[in-house]
Amino acid sequence: MLGAIIGDIVGSRFEFNNHRSKDFDLFTRACEVTDDSIMTLAVAKAIMEAGKVGCLPLDNGLGNYEYYRRIERLSRQWMQKIGQKYPHCGYGGRFGDWVFCDNPQPYNSYGNGAAMRISPAAFAARSETEARILAEVITRVTHNHPEGLKGAEATVLAIYMARNGASKAAIRERIDGYFYHWNFTIDEIRDSYQFNETCQETVPQAIQAFLESASFEDAIRTAISVGGDSDTLAAITGAIAEAYYGVPHALKEKALTYLDAELCQIYDEWQAYLKTGPRQMIIREATEAERTLLFKEAYQIWHKNRTLAEYIHDNAKEDAFGKRYVIDREGDLVSSLIVLTLEPVLGISTYGLGSVLTPEPHTSKGYAGILLKRCIQQLEKDGEVFIFLFSDINPDFYKKMGFRLLPEHLQKSLTSPCMVKCGEASWAQLKDVSVALLPDYF
Repeated sequence: MLGAIIGDIVGSRFEFNNHRSKDFDLFTRACEVTDDSIMTLAVAKAIMEAGKVGCLPLDNGLGNYEYYRRIERLSRQWMQKIGQKYPHCGYGGRFGDWVFCDNPQPYNSYGNGAAMRISPAAFAARSETEARILAEVITRVTHNHPEGLKGAEATVLAIYMARNGASKAAIRERIDGYFYHWNFTIDEIRDSYQFNETCQETVPQAIQAFLESASFEDAIRTAISVGGDSDTLAAITGAIAEAYYGVPHALKEKALTYLDAELCQIYDEWQAYLKTGPRQMIIREATEAERTLLFKEAYQIWHKNRTLAEYIHDNAKEDAFGKRYVIDREGDLVSSLIVLTLEPVLGISTYGLGSVLTPEPHTSKGYAGILLKRCIQQLEKDGEVFIFLFSDINPDFYKKMGFRLLPEHLQKSLTSPCMVKCGEASWAQLKDVSVALLPDYF
């Protein structure tokens, strides 16, 4: 990320006054931070905030889908929140409108802003696949044109490969083979290259500037010498060069003097975050001691005029035909539920989901949804099943996961409506069964 910031600052004074040479002072009083750095820091902030909530190991694709969607939502939120504090930093017309609108939507852009802000995704990613996923979910909040998405993904891939020891030849082969095909050197285009704000006419030039460089500083100088949209082109080159060469300490210290206190704080948080990454979560069965703690937590909500001992006794009976699962976030139990094995209905394996509990202060972060979806995935992996639950909250929460309210004549509880998840054919049969075949409240 710092490489992108340095490229932006150095290139800021040349954006509309191109310098077609590598001979110039890197930092002067005319240099400044532009939208390239500010949006890069906003993306970093979004990734960090999502990481605080936590994510599952890489082999838990469905659960990590929630993590990626959270990054997408937070990218939109933080680009607006931070962006609105810097209204005169050089936004393009449509992006500036997006930053300040009440209902931000993607606007089919293929501008090079998609590539200039994306470097934090490459440094945060735990695998190449994750790097490319992050490039898409972050970029599509604005630049959902195929060329915009391609520019961001190509940039992320180049950075990810560089920080993981790939050679320049290997980087070029991957980018040239899948994203862009170019056959030029910087010397060949230096005199003719014109200002261009598209990904397809910025990203290949930025990558080529990196490929021809001999050091981090030389990469920045080479990128500036291309001309065109100098700050953005140098930001893209600088991000790849940072991953490949590292950043000299003196350049780092000088560049940070151009950031104000708030932007410096985000940068410092990012440096700390890179050492730890997102908080790790696992889904597992609850231990006996944890079940007791969960009962005590749930008792505060569902005691129904029972003593704690009575409540524990009543709920412990469920464990004879069910398993309690938790999300363990580095020692904190952030959500739990029980999966009950019920009597088959219509000859189909039948399960119940109950005691869905997310204790304070972990509510409203999506943990229950992650746990429910993972348990549902496991139950459905071997074929058609009925999965029942009784909803004590707005049924719309469960409808989003594919649950349907049973018809009124099949409802057994006046206060907690029963819902089911199953296939279409099973649903058609279920609506005609006797209510006696369906599970009681559990």
